Amino acid sequence: MPALTLHLFALTQGTDPKTFVQKLRQAGITVVVSSRPRHVVVPTTLDSNPLVTQRWDLLVLLQTPGGTFSLPNELQQAVRNEYKIVVGIPSKLLGSYPERDAKLKREASSTPLTGSLENAQGKSSSKNLEVSPDLLAFMDELTKEHDKPVTMLNLLQFHHPDGKKNYYQYGQAFIPVAGKRGGSAKLVGNVVKPGTDNADSRGRTSRPETNWWNEISIVHYPSIRHFCDMLAGDDYQAINAKYRLAALRDTFLLCTTEFDLEENTSAKL
Repeated sequence: MPALTLHLFALTQGTDPKTFVQKLRQAGITVVVSSRPRHVVVPTTLDSNPLVTQRWDLLVLLQTPGGTFSLPNELQQAVRNEYKIVVGIPSKLLGSYPERDAKLKREASSTPLTGSLENAQGKSSSKNLEVSPDLLAFMDELTKEHDKPVTMLNLLQFHHPDGKKNYYQYGQAFIPVAGKRGGSAKLVGNVVKPGTDNADSRGRTSRPETNWWNEISIVHYPSIRHFCDMLAGDDYQAINAKYRLAALRDTFLLCTTEFDLEENTSAKL
């Protein structure tokens, strides 16, 4: 199972995230996903500082020759802050990713909404993953400039010992519910626990498994409206209540937009 590194970067003033990604590629690093963080949909209590308090400029999922990663010196100087997670993603899933990713993006514009969003009742933001006034306001704002696919980063920490089993059941039920709105999990992987030889981005080592992320998923939706349409649906809230809430001890959900879908070539920092 190949080990990849997921990074959130806060860049120095004047640094263009797209140029940063180009230089990563020039250094021989395979950039599997590159996107612009837009909105924290569900905040976390685990590592809320910096995950929630920091304004991130770039999300990348990287694969390097030999599985080791070292940021080139030129790029290190452009980084103000970084959050890194090492994750193992199955080779079969990784190998088929480019084709699946292209197909999802190509078909996005023809994916209809179900109408659930029209009947949504605004609720307070919470881990229950409901359509909140804050999320609806973000949806309206983003749609004005990017009515295209969004990519959701999910960091997952499971209840011990049955959380992973419950989340698997949620995942199986999620496929048809999200699928009718064009939603699809593009990549899923197990987080490698930080240890002596694998410290996290702030130098902490040997963290107990119950106090660290267990899994990540990177999920596609045809637009932010499709994502909100799903949350507003009774079908989704049924599986959310039955499986997801019972599975998770903590979670972090970040909405991003991938650079290859952005119309403008210059970054809007």
